[in-house]
Amino acid sequence: MTQMKRFWISAIAMFLLLSATWIIALKQQLGSPTASSRWVYDAYQNKIHAARQANGPRVLVVAGSNAMFGIDSGMLENFWQRPVVNLSVNAGLGLPYILNVSRHVARPGDTILMPMEYALYLDEGKANSQIIDYVMARDLDYWRSLSRLQQLQFAAGLGADRLLNGLRHLPDGPVTSGTYGAHHLDARGDQTHTSATDRTAGDIAAVAATKPWDYGHRAATETGGWQLLATYAQWAKSNHICIIAVPTVLLHHAKYDIDLEDQLFYKNLPQRMSALGIEYLGRPQDFMYPANWFFDTDHHLQDWARQKHTAALIQLLRARPADHCGL
Repeated sequence: MTQMKRFWISAIAMFLLLSATWIIALKQQLGSPTASSRWVYDAYQNKIHAARQANGPRVLVVAGSNAMFGIDSGMLENFWQRPVVNLSVNAGLGLPYILNVSRHVARPGDTILMPMEYALYLDEGKANSQIIDYVMARDLDYWRSLSRLQQLQFAAGLGADRLLNGLRHLPDGPVTSGTYGAHHLDARGDQTHTSATDRTAGDIAAVAATKPWDYGHRAATETGGWQLLATYAQWAKSNHICIIAVPTVLLHHAKYDIDLEDQLFYKNLPQRMSALGIEYLGRPQDFMYPANWFFDTDHHLQDWARQKHTAALIQLLRARPADHCGL
C-alpha cells in the first residue's frame, strides 16, 4: 500500500469517526434541557395553560416580549368582554416559531391581536442561537416538523458551549429569580414586577444605552417574513380566526422621524400588511414613547406606561367598525 493511499484511508476514517461522533452528540441534544431555555419554557407553559383553560372565543396576544411587558390583558378583557391571554414571550425565537405556537393554541372564533416587533416583519426565518437552543432542548415536535435541510441548519448553528451544555444533562428546576420567567407572570400571561421601584441600576443604564434600529434600511434590502405572514393570514381565514395587527412598543429616536427609509417603512407598514390579508390599525410613530416610559429595554414598558399604551390601543379598537371578528 502506497503512502498516499494510506493517507486517504486515514483521512476518510477520521472523517467518518468525527461524523459519527457529531451525530451521536447531536442526538444527545434532543430533549436535553438547558438552563438558558428554561425561562422561556416556563413562560410558555404558563400562557398555554391559561389559554386552554379559557372557555369560548378568546383573544390571544401574539408577539415577542414587547407585548409581554406592554399589553395589559385585563384592560383588553374588560373592553372586549371575553378572555384575553398574552401568548407573547421572546421575539428572539423568531417569526416562524412564534406563529407556530399560536397555530397550535388558537381555535375557530378566536381573535389574534398581533403587536409584533418590527424586527419580526423582517425575519427571513434563519435559525439563531435562541431558537436552536430552545427547540432542541424543549420542543421536539417542532424539531420533527422541520425539513432535513432546516435540521441541518439548526445543527450547524449549534455552538460549542451549547453543545457541551446539552451533553451535561444538569438538573432542570424552574426559574424562581430574575426578571424573566413564569414566576413574574400573572394569570393572563402579562409580565409583573415592572414598576419604577423594581428597576435596577442595570435596567436604567440599559435603556439609556439604546440606539435606533435600522428597520427601514433592512426592509428595503431584505425579503423579510412577508410570505410567512401571508400564509399565516390564509390559515387564519380558513380556520375562522381573526387577526388584528397593531403597532409595537418602541423607544422613540429622532432618526425614525428624519431618516427617509425609516419614514417609508413605518408609513407603508399598515398598507403592506393589509395587502397580505392582515388588518393593521394605527400609525407606528404614534406608539413610540420617551425613554422614561421603559423598564429595561427599548421594547419593555414600565407598568404605568403599559396601562397608557393599552388605553391607546383600545381607542384604536373602539373606533374600528365591527366585522367578522364579532368584536
